[in-house]
Amino acid sequence: MKNYIGISRDHSGSMGMIALAAGRDYNDNVASIQEGASTHCIDTIVSVVKCGSGRPARNIMEVVNSNVNTLKPIPDGQYVADGNNTPLFDSIIMLIDQLSSVPDAADPEVSFVIMAVTDGQDNASKISGAQLAQRIRQLQATDRWTFVFRVPRGDKRSLVQMGIPEGNILEWDQSERGVQAASVATRSAFQGFYAARASGATNTEKFYTDLSTVSLKQVQSALVDISKDVDVYVVDSRNNGVQIKDFVEAQGIQFTKGCAFYQLSKTETVQDYKQIAIRDKMHGAVYSGFAARNMLGLPQSGEVKLAPGQHGQYEIFVQSTSVNRKLVENTNVMVNRQPV
Repeated sequence: MKNYIGISRDHSGSMGMIALAAGRDYNDNVASIQEGASTHCIDTIVSVVKCGSGRPARNIMEVVNSNVNTLKPIPDGQYVADGNNTPLFDSIIMLIDQLSSVPDAADPEVSFVIMAVTDGQDNASKISGAQLAQRIRQLQATDRWTFVFRVPRGDKRSLVQMGIPEGNILEWDQSERGVQAASVATRSAFQGFYAARASGATNTEKFYTDLSTVSLKQVQSALVDISKDVDVYVVDSRNNGVQIKDFVEAQGIQFTKGCAFYQLSKTETVQDYKQIAIRDKMHGAVYSGFAARNMLGLPQSGEVKLAPGQHGQYEIFVQSTSVNRKLVENTNVMVNRQPV
């Protein structure tokens, strides 16, 4: 089992305001890949393209088929954003050509991931979007290639039209906080991807935690409706920081371990023994079951960092197995009257 990973890293001038955060983000991405490769004993080879570097903007292959453990972090202050254009599509083609030429490219045990991180749209490529889309669709059809994009808000639609699965696209805010949030989501995504690879998966269409494309019919058919067994309570400003046991008992309910679920509002480490529930905000119905982790792209075993994603009409609840978890205002707590 082997993974080849290609990263296109935006070095256009517009990245200058967040260059420090962008360098740290790249380092965190590499660390996430190293962790996944080590944890699951999967040989991983990485190539990296600096997209839109210099004037005139060029794509520079910075790392060529190197073992992930040999990659060095970018020191603070040394992420240079000096390009005058973004030849994004050409950088993707460069990585495709590089990875397609490896000796074991046809091996069914080999998988490929290409991830592009950019704060803008392509504006300088020689290849057209239609040509790139055709190439991507051909490779995705092999079920061994995964294409992942991190792009500004509003850019998802054009990528979906090119054939990129919505679950493989993360829209992010062009700020230091936005970069940090995207880093957390990507770390969680790589953890899930490597766990899935270890189980035999060769690609994914739900790289990021995302329920926005899941229909209510899919949720209803895959999970168990537990609406009649649960009550949902709002955590107001008066209860901000209150321990979950005290909050539940203040509702007149006897607290037992595992009866309460907190709404996912920040990155959490979720153990495999904790239940996950999905609430339909439009109708108020609550669903749970073994398949909830699959819908979120999470492994069924081991710990995983679960980050808030773009969940559309759904809210995610995680079972609390402690009595002293501190609650966050403007979130919800769900209490199961028949905890397992």
